[in-house]
Amino acid sequence: MSRLNLKYLLLLIPLICLPVQAGDTLVLDPDRAVELALRNNLQLRQTQEKMLEAAAGKAVAFGSFLPQISASGSYTRLGTLNEFQLVSPVYRRLPLRVYDPTGQLIGFTDSIPLPVGADTVSIPLGSQNNYLFRASVQQTLFTWGKLVNAYRIAGLTLEIQKAAYEQAKQQLKVQTLEAFYQALLAQKSVELLRESRSQLERHVAQVERFYDEGLASRLDLMRARVGLTNLANQVSQAENGAGLAIMALRNLLGIDPQTPLRLEAELTAESLPVDIGTAVDSALWYRPELVQLRQALRIADLGVRIARTANLPTLFAAANYDYKRPVGFNDQWGKDWNATVGVSLPLFTGLANYHKLKQAQSRYRQAVLSVGMVEQAIRLEVEAAGKNLAQEWRNIRYQQENVNLAEEAFRLAEQRYENGLLSNLEYLDIQLQLTQSRLGELSALANYQIARARFLRATGKF
Repeated sequence: MSRLNLKYLLLLIPLICLPVQAGDTLVLDPDRAVELALRNNLQLRQTQEKMLEAAAGKAVAFGSFLPQISASGSYTRLGTLNEFQLVSPVYRRLPLRVYDPTGQLIGFTDSIPLPVGADTVSIPLGSQNNYLFRASVQQTLFTWGKLVNAYRIAGLTLEIQKAAYEQAKQQLKVQTLEAFYQALLAQKSVELLRESRSQLERHVAQVERFYDEGLASRLDLMRARVGLTNLANQVSQAENGAGLAIMALRNLLGIDPQTPLRLEAELTAESLPVDIGTAVDSALWYRPELVQLRQALRIADLGVRIARTANLPTLFAAANYDYKRPVGFNDQWGKDWNATVGVSLPLFTGLANYHKLKQAQSRYRQAVLSVGMVEQAIRLEVEAAGKNLAQEWRNIRYQQENVNLAEEAFRLAEQRYENGLLSNLEYLDIQLQLTQSRLGELSALANYQIARARFLRATGKF
């Protein structure tokens, strides 16, 4: 029991889950417990929402390839209207004098137009009331792969979130099975201790009868009663621990705290073949943590590619279609349009793009190191989980052998004590050994189920 301290269950991070209404007794086996946990766990739902968010982000990135179409409308009232000043000459028809070579006036000509002054005319440039309805189209034509790489990054981000969701599912499964078998172990331990208490009660009654008949000493009687009291205390502690284990299981499954539970499962074990080499290969291929890191490595590589093209020109096109008033100098409704093809080239950014490239290259190197470190850690985890699983299987065999020996010893002890060939102290020691052996067997079986779940989780195929 020391290896599976029931208090460990209280250290589980509380997960606020969707409650299952209290009612009839909820019957649970390991599969049903996992099903409830996966359905009700809010942390898993949050991870699922992040996956949906990443899927939407990929769709947003795809939108960058498509033309951006917008519409707008405006009304502008000009407080001061600019005017163009036009000077126009004023003409009058006047006769001109005619002189002879000697300078004598000899007559007048017919009337001809002659400028006698000037008038100023103001022409308004536009209109004080301006209306505009515009439809615009913008399209990026060429960016040296920036948009393509951004779309790839969005797709890889989605893959990362899918792997994170799978990782959360596997972790929740392991936690659920640990909590289930902890609770089952606690209940089985309570049943075993109650059975041992019943055996000891029968023994105390026998000692009392022997004492009344003068065949047992008062010391033997006191020892038997003290043993019974100690065992009753252990039963009480085990019952409390079982209650706490059930509470922790309810919390993890997200069911109503008042829902009564009945665990329907036996603490048995079937040998699981362990091939460390195959398990390590499986873990390096399937573990969600590694999947996430490898996708992050690809994202870092694409980030380097994007940073390298930061100083290259970008080609774009735009077009506008207007329905407005005035049109030019005509104060009336009309149509107009314009189109633009342009190139954008950053000439100097204060070396910001250069240093952004250095940042991207550093992130890529960090991602490479992260993958290597996690691969090493996973190899060690799988080897440790495999060895622990094999050890727990050997522990079951040892404990089962101990139980067989302790049961046989206890059967002989009962016979010898009834015939007066065994002391009360020896009987109590043998009875205690039997109880400890049975508890050890239960603990070994529960440990094996938990070790099995952890091993499968370590290989990435859980």
